[in-house]
Amino acid sequence: MIEIILFFIAASLLLYVVLGGADYGAGILELATPRHLQERQRQLINEAMGPVWEANHMWLVIIVVILFVGFPGVFTLVMIHLHIPVVALLVGIVARGTAFTFRHYDAIHDAKSQNAYSWIFSLSSLWTTFWLGVIAGSLWQGGIDPTATGFMEAYVHPWIGWVPVAMGVFMVCIFSFLAAIYLVGETQDVELKAHYRRRGFIFNMAVVLSGGLVFVAAYLEQSTLLLRFLRNPFSIACVVVATLFFIILWNLLRFNRSLWVRLAAGAQVSLILFGWYFASAPTAVLTFQGDVSFFDSAAPEPALRQLTYALCVGSLLIFPSLFYLLKVFKLSGKSLQHDAAKNDGIK
Repeated sequence: MIEIILFFIAASLLLYVVLGGADYGAGILELATPRHLQERQRQLINEAMGPVWEANHMWLVIIVVILFVGFPGVFTLVMIHLHIPVVALLVGIVARGTAFTFRHYDAIHDAKSQNAYSWIFSLSSLWTTFWLGVIAGSLWQGGIDPTATGFMEAYVHPWIGWVPVAMGVFMVCIFSFLAAIYLVGETQDVELKAHYRRRGFIFNMAVVLSGGLVFVAAYLEQSTLLLRFLRNPFSIACVVVATLFFIILWNLLRFNRSLWVRLAAGAQVSLILFGWYFASAPTAVLTFQGDVSFFDSAAPEPALRQLTYALCVGSLLIFPSLFYLLKVFKLSGKSLQHDAAKNDGIK
C-alpha cells in the first residue's frame, strides 16, 4: 500500500520538475535576454505557458496532500521546522502567478505596466526556484532537530548551510536548462532558436557544475548525501548516464532535433531525480536523531487505503484531462500558427 503511494509522490515530483520546472525556467531566462529579443521572447513565453502553467501546479498540490494525509509525521517536520523557506516559496508562487496573469491578460497592455509585470515574473521565478532547492537540500542537511526549543535552532538552522544553498543554485540551473531546451521547439524564429540553443548549452554545463557543487557542499557539511550516492550502484549509474546525455544533447542541439532534444533533456533530469531517489529511499527527512522514513511516519492503514483508492481513481481522470488540455491548446495553437504563416506567405 505504501509503495503505491510513494510511486505517486515520485511521479508527481518528476512531472512537477520536468513540466512546471520549465515554466519557472522561462521566467529566469528573461533576466538575461538581449534587448532586441525581449518583446518576441515575452510573446513566445506567454503563448507557450498560457494554457498550461496553472495545470502544472497540481503536481505540487498532490505531493502536499499526500504528505498531509498519508505521512503526517513528515508533513509536520517540514511545515514546522522549514516554515520560513516554505512561506518564502509560497510568496514567490503567488507573486509569479499574479504577475504572469496580469502580463498575459491585461487589456490595457501599457508598456510600463508590462515591464513591471515582467520584472516581477522573472524575479519571482528565480526566487521561487531557489527556495524549492533550499527546501530539498534542507531535507538532507540533517539540521532539523525535533527537540529544539530555541527559535534559531528550531526554525533557522535547519535550512541554513552550504547544502541548501548549493541545491538552490542547482535547481535554478536545471529549470533554466529545461526552459531553454523546450523553447527551442516552441518557436520558428531563427534568431530566437539560436538564442535558446546557446542558453541550452550554457545551462547544460551549469547543471553539471552545480551538481558537483552539491556534492562538494555535502562533503564540507559532512552530510551523508555523498556517501549514500557512492554506496548505491543504481544512483551511480543514473549519474553516469545523465552525464553521458550531456554529449547526446549537444549533438541533438547542433542538428536542430527539437523533439528528440526535449526528450533527452527530460530523460537527463529524470535520471538525476532517480539517482537521488535510489540514494534516499525510503528516507524522507534526515534529522539530528537520524532518518525519518515514510514507513515510520505513515498514517493508519485505513487512511492509507482510502488515499490509495483516491489516487488511483484520480489518475484515471487527471492524465486523460491533461492530455486533452495539451491537445486542445498546444497542438491546435501550433496548427493555427502554421496556417497563419502559410497565409502570410500567400499574401
